[in-house]
Amino acid sequence: MKQLLLAATLFAATFSFAQEVKTSEESVSFSNGSHNAIVVTIPYANKEVVEKELKSEMKDWGGKHNSSKGEHTAIQASMKAMGSKPFDGYAKIIENGDVIKVAFAVDLGGAYMDSRQHGAQYKVIQERAKKFATKTATTGVENELAAEAKILKEMEKDKSDLEKSIESSKKDIEDYKKRIEEAEQKIKDNESALSKKGEEITIQTTKIGDVEKKKKS
Repeated sequence: MKQLLLAATLFAATFSFAQEVKTSEESVSFSNGSHNAIVVTIPYANKEVVEKELKSEMKDWGGKHNSSKGEHTAIQASMKAMGSKPFDGYAKIIENGDVIKVAFAVDLGGAYMDSRQHGAQYKVIQERAKKFATKTATTGVENELAAEAKILKEMEKDKSDLEKSIESSKKDIEDYKKRIEEAEQKIKDNESALSKKGEEITIQTTKIGDVEKKKKS
């Protein structure tokens, strides 16, 4: 049941992220200068997840991958949808408070890709950027759900342990009550035996007195 609920939650989250993910075209500063880039905002982003997924994304572009000072490069990358000519890809994470964005720039060989001059190629990278953002957001939420589920599981275990402890204490109380009842009965029995023993001692004392009288006589 929990797995079905988790799957449904993730499906709803993925659909929601796909609706929310938007891209913009901006001039972004990279280590080799400012270039036209596709910038995508990642909903509910977790930087650690974004970094991991961005590395995987840029490796998928083919070519020689490298990362340095927060930037990823894919030199001589190639994609069938981008045409037969190889290109260089650049990507970097942009943080602004709690908002995390990723910028993708593409050097087509003498010119950086823009929507006006390279419409078809721009659309290919734009769609990849959207899919990347959706996947990254979903993975981040999936990890968060797993972490919260783990905490819940620990809480449920603590609750179960407390319930077992209460039941154990109740059983101890019942055992103590039984032992008290047995001790009280034992006291009554001993008091009765004590009274009887006192009477026997009195009788025995009288007998000794009678024997002593015989001795004197």
